[in-house]
Amino acid sequence: MAASTKNITSILIKAFIGIACLGLLAQRLYQSYSAENMASVITIFNKHNTLLIVLAGVLMFLNWGIEVYKWGLITQPMEIIPKGKLWQSVWMGVCIGNLTPGRLGEFAGRVLVFKPENRAKGTALHFVNGVTQLVANIVVGCAGLLGFSSLIDKSYFTLMLIAEIIILIAFILFLVRINKIVKWLQNLSFLKKYDFTHLEIEGKLLLRLLFLSTIRYFVFFIQFYLLLIACGVHGNTYHIFGAIAIMYLLLSTIPMISVIEVAIRAFIIVLLFGSFGSNDWELSVASTLLWVINIVLPSVVGYVFLVRNKFTFGTKQRKHDLA
Repeated sequence: MAASTKNITSILIKAFIGIACLGLLAQRLYQSYSAENMASVITIFNKHNTLLIVLAGVLMFLNWGIEVYKWGLITQPMEIIPKGKLWQSVWMGVCIGNLTPGRLGEFAGRVLVFKPENRAKGTALHFVNGVTQLVANIVVGCAGLLGFSSLIDKSYFTLMLIAEIIILIAFILFLVRINKIVKWLQNLSFLKKYDFTHLEIEGKLLLRLLFLSTIRYFVFFIQFYLLLIACGVHGNTYHIFGAIAIMYLLLSTIPMISVIEVAIRAFIIVLLFGSFGSNDWELSVASTLLWVINIVLPSVVGYVFLVRNKFTFGTKQRKHDLA
């Protein structure tokens, strides 16, 4: 009976995740496109532009492949997971992340492939891995901000740069002191029921993760550039690169609410790229295509993995492991 109850609970949780994700995805698509705009969308998909969009789609696998490799590196000392399961882990995280502000809930999907007793550690490692990506995004973004300050209103430039540098310093200090932070967290009363023993991250590993995060940054940098060209955005390539760097800087540090993420992305892109002579609709399509390629498609596949596998939604250690 207990096993049957667990199976029913698991099915209900999966069903809720699926319905909620599909609802949110449908809502975002509805917000992005209306009936009268569909004709404009079709004109984008000529032979040349479709090739650029397909290439951006192919790069999605490199984008997430680097993330899968990073995830395997940081979790390997805790538990060795086959490569296929790592892909499932990352894409299930993308799926569940749609349900939470700022995609903070990704960890809930990622840690399901680990043994229940390792999920608390996996959660901590997920956030460390995420911070390495944010550091890479902010460093390159600040360089773009300094190099292309003319793209930002002067009254906001100094404030934005100071805010980003403060965030960057905070993240770097977090990574440098991560092992001491973990030990401090173990002493908090509400976390004592979770197992964080032997959770240490070497400096060399952090440097590798930062390097891979930088490479991944330039992959989705190229993805968006290809989509901008496909959607008719033209101008000085040097200036477009600067605008992309600033865009990713803002998207990395502005808190996102899932249901309006597409609208926020489109607004930032229109604000930064409007000076290149493109209309708002072309910029909105480029933004939405990037979201569909990097988020929607992995979310759908991630949900398939979530349904096909049998998971227990918990973090308790097995009794024989505690003996």
